[in-house]
Amino acid sequence: MELSRIKKSTQEVAEAIAAVLDVDVTIIDKNMYRVAATGRYKEQIGERLPENCSFEMIAKRGKPEFIDSPNFSQKCIDCGAKGSCSELASLGYPIMDRGELLGVIGVLAFDLEQKQKIHRDYESLLIFLNRLGNLLAGNLNYTETINKLIIQDKMTNMIINEIDNGIILIDNLGKIKVINSEVEKSLMKDKEEIIGKSIYEIMPGIGLDEKQDFYTEKRVKIKGRKKSFMIKNIPVIMEDKKVSNIIKLNETTNVIKNAYMLMEGKNRINFEDIIGNSPQTISAKKLAKSVAKTDSSVLIRGESGTGKDLFARAIHNSSNRCEAPFIAINCASIPDTLLESELFGYDEGAFTGAKKEGHIGKFELANGGTLFLDEIGDMPLRLQPKILRVLQEQKFMRVGGQEVISVNFRLITATNKNLEEMIVENKFREDLYYRINVIPIHIPALREREGDIDLLIHHIMERCCNKLGVDTKEFSKEVKVLLNRYNWPGNIRELENTIEYLVNTVEGDTIEYVDLPYNIKEHLPHNEINSNSNKGLNQMVEDYEKHILKEYLNQYGKTTKDKQKMAKDLDIDLSTLYRKLNKYDL
Repeated sequence: MELSRIKKSTQEVAEAIAAVLDVDVTIIDKNMYRVAATGRYKEQIGERLPENCSFEMIAKRGKPEFIDSPNFSQKCIDCGAKGSCSELASLGYPIMDRGELLGVIGVLAFDLEQKQKIHRDYESLLIFLNRLGNLLAGNLNYTETINKLIIQDKMTNMIINEIDNGIILIDNLGKIKVINSEVEKSLMKDKEEIIGKSIYEIMPGIGLDEKQDFYTEKRVKIKGRKKSFMIKNIPVIMEDKKVSNIIKLNETTNVIKNAYMLMEGKNRINFEDIIGNSPQTISAKKLAKSVAKTDSSVLIRGESGTGKDLFARAIHNSSNRCEAPFIAINCASIPDTLLESELFGYDEGAFTGAKKEGHIGKFELANGGTLFLDEIGDMPLRLQPKILRVLQEQKFMRVGGQEVISVNFRLITATNKNLEEMIVENKFREDLYYRINVIPIHIPALREREGDIDLLIHHIMERCCNKLGVDTKEFSKEVKVLLNRYNWPGNIRELENTIEYLVNTVEGDTIEYVDLPYNIKEHLPHNEINSNSNKGLNQMVEDYEKHILKEYLNQYGKTTKDKQKMAKDLDIDLSTLYRKLNKYDL
């Protein structure tokens, strides 16, 4: 049987699959001509595929094949389109009829989301494509196909239920025919309560626009409570007539949560990413790891720039909530008047200038995940009892709202302030303090982390040079010693800024003392040595030599092995080292 004989039905099948699974679909006959397609290949229907393409290989072997990155894959090395292919990945499945090849069904990915979907649902897709091949081989018309595909076929329903979006199939009268599990969750109703009912009865105010096939935000009542959804209405056309509609919906809260999770995933922080081997750092990481699996509140203490945010993210990513959002808010960076609405959210008409659809607050977004309140010491005193009530009751109402919203999140807070003193000064509530300070974790200042500075400057230098696209620079031994002596009041953040400054300003391969920024040099002991104009050159050289030797002794130790290593690094003989140590009474 030639697929070209059922071209129209084949095209309708391809479009139905694409609409439900949100991927591009193409169907090729046994002669490698495209008989059906959606998306970017739709205009190429009737054209032959490039010579030696992956679908030709699948047709010859009669077995399914997944192609990752066609432009670089060895499987596509002889393809005529190699180097110009726009596909990120494809899954091809042969259509067979009693041992005879009819063609190939292809599921195509042109973006990372589609590629991940094919990866995730690979096994289910194989079963699904096998079923479709059988349906096409039986020369079913579109009505039978959509019936098998969406309503009756268990495999299809399994795949639909794996889709993150809610899926609703309605007929021309708005009667609900098919839903997936996400719809049941969103509407807080069982399938039996929904199937057969009118979409306008189940979701009053949905107001479907037949001309809009893009996402629009709608506020609808669900069990007496208004919920916000992103809704897309996709008409299903058969023989130039609309026969049904596929509605894709997702709660707006989930859409925003997914956006947060996507951003977080790009810079996912784990404990292995926190650089440092000092006893102080190891102790802090060990404690944080040990409490990560619990839901107890954590208070992270430390000076500004010590990496409290990194510890908070690492705790979340090591917890049982790691697949849920990590929602962070800096209490010091948002004006008092706006902080409440940022945390609690607000309903439409809550105040002048409020968005019509309302605003989802951080409490709601963090549900199921972790809420990180950075700079908790800057939380306005008037808001503190409201925050305490949410933590105690795990319930709240939006600003201007009447509905009680239940939440379940893990709380992590951080501060560089002395909360105990603030309690005495009536600037921080004692009851809130004890609620957040269940597990205190102290992050040591950089000057307290013996041995970590060398590790950090190496790591930061590589990262910074990669970011700026320049060659890595080296620090002179003198500069390394001096950087270890500096107090670093801004901690790791100041160190990062200093190294980025040096990468941008130093032209050579080695960073010397003269290259250091003024604010660093004026607080270094080296400055004191070289600024003494009353001393002669020989005396200044001797003073500097003595200073360097003292620093190396502090860094390496005073054992024989320590001095051997010290001499090697200073590129002098051991006997020379001992002579100089005796000279300066070291």
